[in-house]
Amino acid sequence: MHFFKNAMKILSQRGHRVLVGARIKEFTLQLLNEAHLEYTTLTKKGTGPLGLIKELIEQQIKIAAIIRKTPVDLMLQISGIFNAPVGKCYGIPTLAFSDTENDRLANQISFSLSKYVISPCCFSKDAGGSWANQIHYPGYHELAYLSPKYAPEVMRPQNKFLVRFVGWGAGHDIGEKSLSIESKIELVQILSRFGSVHISSEAPLPEALAHLAFKMHPSKIHDFMATCKLIVGESATMASEAACMGIPAIFISNTGRGYTTEQDTRYDLVRHYRLDQWEEILQRVEELAQGDLYDEWQEKRRKMLSDKIDVTSWLVDLVEGYPGSIADAKRGSFEKYRIRGSV
Repeated sequence: MHFFKNAMKILSQRGHRVLVGARIKEFTLQLLNEAHLEYTTLTKKGTGPLGLIKELIEQQIKIAAIIRKTPVDLMLQISGIFNAPVGKCYGIPTLAFSDTENDRLANQISFSLSKYVISPCCFSKDAGGSWANQIHYPGYHELAYLSPKYAPEVMRPQNKFLVRFVGWGAGHDIGEKSLSIESKIELVQILSRFGSVHISSEAPLPEALAHLAFKMHPSKIHDFMATCKLIVGESATMASEAACMGIPAIFISNTGRGYTTEQDTRYDLVRHYRLDQWEEILQRVEELAQGDLYDEWQEKRRKMLSDKIDVTSWLVDLVEGYPGSIADAKRGSFEKYRIRGSV
C-alpha cells in the first residue's frame, strides 16, 4: 500500500481509473481506509504453503471477476504472484515490482508470467537469478513513500527505540528462523536500559513484552520512526525504511536482500546480522543505543539519496507512458528523476 499510494493518488487526479485489490493482511485495510483509497477485498492472507496456494487460487478467481466487469489496460503488483497468472490468461500486461530475491517459488511463477519485472539495481542476481524481462531502476521500493518529498522530517532523536518482529507467514519466510522468545526479551532488556522501547509485531507478543506493543495507528509508524534513535528487528523492509530516513537500523535475519546488503556495505546505514551472530548483535545494539548518531546518519542518507531517484515520479511516468516508457527504462534514462537536487 505504501509503495503504490502516492502514485495511485497522482494517477487518479490525472483522470486515470485505478482499481485496487487488497489482501486482509495485518494493517493493510486500515492503511487504505486512512488514505481514503477505494479498494476491493480479495482474500485473507494464507498461512503455510497450502494456505498460500489456496489463497492464490481464490485471488485469481476474484481478480478475473473484476477484469470481466471493468476492462483493465495494465496491471501492477508488488512481490508475490497476484495479478500475473490471470493477467497472462486475459492478455493484460502485468508489471511485477520485486526486490525480494529469496521468494524463489513465487518469483519463478510470477516473473515468467509478467510482461516485465521491475527491480532496484541492487537486486542480487546470485540470490534471485537473472531474468530476461527484468528492468532495474536506481532506487528502493521504500523511496516511493520515503523520499524527501514524502518522508516525515527526521528529528534529532529522543531516547526511544522501535523493535519489529515479523510473523513468518509470507512465501519468502518459508525456511526462515525467528528469534526465540528468550532472545526477544534479552534484546528488549538491553534497549530498555537506554530509553523507551516500542514493539511492532505481526505475531502475538509474549506476555512479558505485551505492554510494549506499538499503540499508535499503523499509518503513523513512519512519523514515529522519525523520532527514534534506533530501529532493530527481523524486517528487511523496516530496516530499509530506516535507512531511507537516515535512522540507524539493525536487521536480524539468516537471509539478506540486495537492498539491505547495499545499504549495509555501500552506505553503512543498515547493519545486517545472522541469528548465529547473537553476541555481536547485542554488542552493536548497546553501542548504537547509547550513541548520538543523528548527524552522521543524516550525512550517510544524503550520500545514498544522491545516487537514487524519486521512485513515485518515475512510477507515474512509467504507467502513463507505457509501453514507450519501458524503452526509456531499459536505456537507463533516469536522470530527470534524480533526487540529488532536493537533498
